[in-house]
Amino acid sequence: MGAMRKRNLVSAAILIALGVGYAVLATDLPTRNIENATGPSFFPLVVVSCFLVLSAALLVQGFLPALSGKLPDIPKIPAGRCGIGLAAAVIYLAALPYLGFIAANIPLFAVLMVLYGEKRPAWVIGGSVVISLLVFFLFREVFQILLPAGILGDLV
Repeated sequence: MGAMRKRNLVSAAILIALGVGYAVLATDLPTRNIENATGPSFFPLVVVSCFLVLSAALLVQGFLPALSGKLPDIPKIPAGRCGIGLAAAVIYLAALPYLGFIAANIPLFAVLMVLYGEKRPAWVIGGSVVISLLVFFLFREVFQILLPAGILGDLV
């Protein structure tokens, strides 16, 4: 068994156990009697569900190389690309209180899409706008968590 495969399997098992423990603790949170509001355990259960899905994917990934007989190549990421991504994230965090969630996320997502290799301007602009709006309204309408509207406060 390869060293990476063994690490993936052990890590996945540990992460799944931690996730299940976190889910058990989240279900024990006290309930609120507020009408039309989600309980305090809702968002932790959403987070732990995503965590468990990713941990299960790591577990499956640990078994897949054994089935195919070869390991995938890990691409090299240039240091400049990492630096640009880090700078974009820092600028985003600084601009978020002033611009708001949507207006700050659009350029961040555009920069990240270009860094990941997207070259079509319509996809970069459209994708960053659509993703920002979807995430904003998902949090506002489904999770009932208000994100900062910023300069677009009157429009949204």
